[in-house]
Amino acid sequence: MVPLFDLHCDTLSTLFKFNFNFENLLTHISLEKSKAFQPYIQIGAIWSDFRQSNEEAFDSYKQNIQYIKQQNIALSTYPSTLESPTFILSVEDARLLNGHIDRLERLFNDGVRVLTLNWRGISCIGGGWDTDIGLTKLGYDVIRECIKMGIIIDLSHSSVTVQNQAFKLCENLGAKPIFSHSNSFSVCNHRRNLEDVAFKRILSLGGIVGISLCPEHLNNGKNAAIYDIIKHIEHYISLGGENSTCLGCDFDGVSSLPLGINSIGDLTILFSELSKSFSKEIAEKIFFHNAYNFFNKNLTKGA
Repeated sequence: MVPLFDLHCDTLSTLFKFNFNFENLLTHISLEKSKAFQPYIQIGAIWSDFRQSNEEAFDSYKQNIQYIKQQNIALSTYPSTLESPTFILSVEDARLLNGHIDRLERLFNDGVRVLTLNWRGISCIGGGWDTDIGLTKLGYDVIRECIKMGIIIDLSHSSVTVQNQAFKLCENLGAKPIFSHSNSFSVCNHRRNLEDVAFKRILSLGGIVGISLCPEHLNNGKNAAIYDIIKHIEHYISLGGENSTCLGCDFDGVSSLPLGINSIGDLTILFSELSKSFSKEIAEKIFFHNAYNFFNKNLTKGA
């Protein structure tokens, strides 16, 4: 069996949006489709829909949490491999805090262990990838409080300015941020992608980076295929990222996928190709061990 620890999907939000259960066959990730992987650990995001106000996003989050906990989905706050599949909760776009930093306690108690600061545009937290805006005072306070509580900071979707400010703060506080789903700007010059200097900074801080399957971020959407995924992985490894490169596929959060991949089950093809291009050992690091080792070290067991 192939092991898998994926850093980002929008499946939980999609199940809630369409009133699906985890046994449906329409989402990229389902109980049946995930059976190719053992163990399988998934970071599942609850997305703050940009069409909603901050307060509406928070209300939607609360409903989503309630819905998820009624489903046949194993939730965990620690990367145990005893039950598979296992989901660890994240929130994508912290604007749902809407100025109320005390809401972080609600998120933590709900089981959220990863917080993606931005999605796009300018929020109460700071600037997204499509801006040059930095952190607000609330943004700084949120990072500090997350570090104190044990919530991992995710800088995917953040502006370069926010990234640099968060790097400095995390370095000063001894924290390790991540990019849950960010491809290489050197391979595909989409502004959402990660510049080499930022990737190297993540390595120096002990963080990890997940490779996204979003075609626009692989090759600007030009018939993206498995080869394009491997190019991003190869580049990150060339920068010293053999032990820090992971998958953050963004299943159920993208409108299309690379040729040859229709759902999570098809990742076995990517695993096979990675094993040929590098080695089975490196393929297993990227698919599972790098993410597992990071969360095993940086999440408090039993919290």
